[in-house]
Amino acid sequence: MSRLVFFSCLFVPSLALAQPAQSVRVPDAPARTFDLAAAIADGPPMTAEQAAARALAASPTMEQARALGRAAEASVARARAAMLPRLELTASYAHVDGFADGEIGIGADPASLEAARMLAERVSDPAARTLWLGSLEQQSGTATIVIPRDRVGFGARLTWPVSDLFFAMMPALEAAEAGARARELSIEASQRGVQRSAREAFYQLARARGGLAVAQEAVRQAEAQRAQIEAAVRAGLMTDADRLSAEARVASTRQAVASAEAGVLVADAALRAMIDADDGAVYGVAEPLLDGEVDAPAPVAASTRRALAQRAEIQALRAQVDARRAATQATQASGYPHLMVYAGADYANPNRYQIPPRAEFTPSWEVGAMLTWSPNDTLGAAHQTDAMSAETAAVEAQITQLERAIGLEVRQAHARLGAARTSVAAARTAREAAEAAYESRLAQLRAGHATTAELFAAEGQLNAARFAELDAAVQLQLARTQLEYAVGD
Repeated sequence: MSRLVFFSCLFVPSLALAQPAQSVRVPDAPARTFDLAAAIADGPPMTAEQAAARALAASPTMEQARALGRAAEASVARARAAMLPRLELTASYAHVDGFADGEIGIGADPASLEAARMLAERVSDPAARTLWLGSLEQQSGTATIVIPRDRVGFGARLTWPVSDLFFAMMPALEAAEAGARARELSIEASQRGVQRSAREAFYQLARARGGLAVAQEAVRQAEAQRAQIEAAVRAGLMTDADRLSAEARVASTRQAVASAEAGVLVADAALRAMIDADDGAVYGVAEPLLDGEVDAPAPVAASTRRALAQRAEIQALRAQVDARRAATQATQASGYPHLMVYAGADYANPNRYQIPPRAEFTPSWEVGAMLTWSPNDTLGAAHQTDAMSAETAAVEAQITQLERAIGLEVRQAHARLGAARTSVAAARTAREAAEAAYESRLAQLRAGHATTAELFAAEGQLNAARFAELDAAVQLQLARTQLEYAVGD
């Protein structure tokens, strides 16, 4: 409704009745030098590509996407690090207590030895008796084992989960890499979205500046015509009705200028917010919009195939499916038996493998393998795998939905571009015809064969044609931008 009011103020001629001009010459109006392209180019130069580049550099969305991309890369590095053998270094100290002293006696009981001697004395064989008594004599000596109260040890242990490497870690790495690809593609999709929004904001500014330029030219024309009509009224060639009609026309065009200026400020502010620019002079359109040509697009079917193959959004979802499938495989492997090999070395005082223990540093080493399996892990992995498979199916359904949406988007953009190309040619023809009609009507007014109302009507048609040509050119560029985005070019 606001646009309709704006066009009505700008282009609808005054309906005040005007008296036919007398057959005398009206003073010539100033020569028309209106150049729409030059009018919208005034100001700091800006193009759609420059706006897209600056918006991409300043977008907070891209900062967030890049941070998530770094997180995905870190996940890949972590998955690769998990495949390396695990090295564990230890250093320990312990003080052992809880017994009366630090020695344990291992000699025979004296009463038992005395009883054994009595039995040995009764042996009749001298040799056997001597051997037995000698053995008992040796056992009668005191022997002790010293238990060190302080223990110090250093160790190194290397473990490698052989089965998990092939069944869990490698799929986990594949999932991390696919997730990183999905994140990169999401970043690309975000970049394209930011660039498209910036281009659209630029073209909206171009349209607003064009509307303002046409409105300002309408004011210039209305004021020039008012001056001619006032001169004719003073000469008695026209009536006060003609003068009042000209005054109303000037006021109407000035009102349209005020509305157009507000539209330019809003469009410029929107572009500045997108590219993170400070306040300043309104940007000038440094693109030849009115002379821009866009080639006919490829057939819809070919464009749709390209879009489905190269749109970053759908590629990101496909990478997510790959990541989820690999992650499901890794989760399923957690229910398998686990085979682990290990090797270790200790340097301890006392060494736990030394019997009897001695208070001195002694080295030792070991190698081995361990096979473990838990039915609970198998049951839990089965349920978690089912849940992850369902989530993967949901993403696949999302891909199907996105494919249909992309196909529709391509068709709509294709249709808009075709209509815009036709509109540009028609608008150019209409503007040329309106210029010729205005010149003809002005000549008729000077010759006394037309009224000011008829001239104002021709002027309104000319200004409407000028804006329509610019609007068609902007719509053409917008349609081209939307088709390129839809196809993924």
